[in-house]
Amino acid sequence: MPMAALLLLLLIQPGRLAAGHHHFDIDARTTLGATTTLMDRYLSQALTSLRLIAHTPTARSGIWPEIKPKLELLQAAVPGAALYIEPDGGYYSVEQGYTGLNLADREYFPRLFAGEEIHGSLIYSRSTGKQSVIMAVPVSEGDQVTGAVALSIFLDEFQQLISQSLNLPSGYLWYVINEEGNTVLHPRTDFVFMNPAQQGGPSLSKAVETIVSQEQGATTYQFAGRNTHVLFSRLSFNNWRLVIGKIGEEQEDAHMPMAYEILQELQTTLSGKLREMDRHLQQTVDGFGGRLPRELVARNALKKLYDQNPYVISCALIDTNGEMMFLEPPDYRPMEGGHIRDHEDHFIMQKNQMPMLSNSYLAGEGFDAVSLKHPIIDEKGNFHGSVSLLIRPEVMIEELATPHIAETIYQPWVMEPEGRILFDKAFGGTGRMLFLDYRFEGYETLLELGDRMAEEKSGQGDYVYIDPENNERVIQIALWDTIELHNTQWRLVISYPPYE
Repeated sequence: MPMAALLLLLLIQPGRLAAGHHHFDIDARTTLGATTTLMDRYLSQALTSLRLIAHTPTARSGIWPEIKPKLELLQAAVPGAALYIEPDGGYYSVEQGYTGLNLADREYFPRLFAGEEIHGSLIYSRSTGKQSVIMAVPVSEGDQVTGAVALSIFLDEFQQLISQSLNLPSGYLWYVINEEGNTVLHPRTDFVFMNPAQQGGPSLSKAVETIVSQEQGATTYQFAGRNTHVLFSRLSFNNWRLVIGKIGEEQEDAHMPMAYEILQELQTTLSGKLREMDRHLQQTVDGFGGRLPRELVARNALKKLYDQNPYVISCALIDTNGEMMFLEPPDYRPMEGGHIRDHEDHFIMQKNQMPMLSNSYLAGEGFDAVSLKHPIIDEKGNFHGSVSLLIRPEVMIEELATPHIAETIYQPWVMEPEGRILFDKAFGGTGRMLFLDYRFEGYETLLELGDRMAEEKSGQGDYVYIDPENNERVIQIALWDTIELHNTQWRLVISYPPYE
């Protein structure tokens, strides 16, 4: 039966209550059964095709140009790479021909060339680099295995096919785990090849044990601050479990109350420090009486301002043309007479003539900085210039945050809504642009979370990143809130693992 027709027969209509499972507002048991049948049928058809190819004289000949057309037909029907493997581990692919790569060190290879079929070994494809599951059938001549035909199914494309078929409502999820508890398929691809029992805390670990030990059933676990209610069923093809779930009511994990407490403390501390600097700056500008002061008055005022605020790098008096007339401390005086007329924050100051906190930018000193500025305006409303504080957020945030998170599992990071990471102790991102930096291209869940934080002033979520100490992917729970001054916002985030 063609796949399209099969989908029409198997997929269900939403809106009916799940029999025996009050958490679902779709017919989840029917959905689970239909999708299990769909996946079993899909994988079985692929395996049947491999068996048919393996038993042809063409495959037994071992001649690649003759084998290739049959594998091309298989690859056209399945999102993956069709292969012919030689006894020494060298192999051909439909896309590349002879790859020059070798599979002899793969875990499944000895079993395959001992005559065993492979029904789902998790791999990173060496020819494509994609997360894949390998299905393979030995090619035999008498009692001797002379080669093998294989299909490396690309998991990303396969999960898209299943997701489109399921079309689950918002708030639902699905995934597949194998008999060892490793994630095989998941719409959030960062979770593929991870073991949730090792990453997700006690309740998720217990749920995974239940899922892999039973043919079918239901369970509930806590993850990312929510109860998740799931139904599961075993695939007959290869002992995997298909799980369909609904994200339910809020449920704090053991670490979340402390995370919220730290978040609130840090928000109060950082906001308080910024507003203190803002107040000192306003007092300085008020002391000028709406005019540019004489040099001695300006230098004394800037020096006092600098001494009052330990996180300020320099203080500057700037005229209407953007010329830096006077700077303190003395180390910055050589920059006097220079101008910032081409800086974005100078344009904004000239246009709005209002106190402002700039977006971050690369300062001439070579570090990311922000400028806190107040205009000098006389009693008639005439603009005469501004006073600017140059602040290095990374240093300020680290010093203020460290007492709150020292010797804890919690890590803070701060991001502008546009994606510039001002400070990060969670994944080494300080100074990077989350949405543009190539180093984040594979961090799907982190980018998803960043999109949410760009739009929402507060919230909670989760993401996956690679721990640099052991090069393994780990799950982090994230809570965030907003620090705001003069319409400029920073997202303050506290992240932590859902386990210790």
